[in-house]
Amino acid sequence: MSSYAITGASKGIGREFVRQLAATPTNTILAIVRNPDSPNLSDLASNYPNVHVIKGDVTDPKSILEAAAAAAAITGGTLDVLIHNSNAVDMAAMSSNPSQLPFDAQAIREIFDPSFSTAIYGGLWTTNAFLPLIEKGSQKKIVHISTAMADLDLIKKSGVSYAVAYSVAKAGMNVQVAKYAAELAPKGIKVVALSPGWVDTWEGEKPPPVVEGLKIMLKQFQEVEPELKGQIQPEESVKKALQVIEGLDATSSGLLVSHNGDRERWL
Repeated sequence: MSSYAITGASKGIGREFVRQLAATPTNTILAIVRNPDSPNLSDLASNYPNVHVIKGDVTDPKSILEAAAAAAAITGGTLDVLIHNSNAVDMAAMSSNPSQLPFDAQAIREIFDPSFSTAIYGGLWTTNAFLPLIEKGSQKKIVHISTAMADLDLIKKSGVSYAVAYSVAKAGMNVQVAKYAAELAPKGIKVVALSPGWVDTWEGEKPPPVVEGLKIMLKQFQEVEPELKGQIQPEESVKKALQVIEGLDATSSGLLVSHNGDRERWL
């Protein structure tokens, strides 16, 4: 029997982690969400008795500590795998290049804060809150969902110059993961930054500007992976990610790895 805590579990990749892990009845799934009444999780929670929905906001230290306490009460104080999946971006600035960002302190904070608050601050608080449980778990694995958009080689090869705040925050996450891996290695705890691939998590019909933007991204990403046809679905991303997590060991701890389990096939 294994226990998993997943932040940002109400939609997209997070919800898919819950769905796939819940399919194994012996797993205990702790779905950490800001809104426990989220309709996106109600069907899973009602269909799978091993899914426990817990209120927790990774950007609020008090809230995530309370979530960890609630999780401990369910598992008996242990946790095998923590998956920090929470993410937020300022969509209005996603298409901007760095030279286009404003000379306005408040505007810059509003652009960068959503990504920093979830990836870096939230990653720190979530890891520290659940660490006592991980230390008592059997697998001792901590996974931060990152992105290849923070990989310097991919940026250079593809020419992707936008999504600045998102990419910078994830790069900071990757460094933070490496620091945790170095600190926690003597305790047998493995920490990894995991890129899920180029995943289609858009809910509903995509507006024309998004469709056009994805066409541009595809052409750029094909400079890195010429055979790439487009985005993958959350089902495929999570299936492969879980295989990577299953095989996570001291060798890959501290690294940014792809959903394919390497540092080459990012997309």
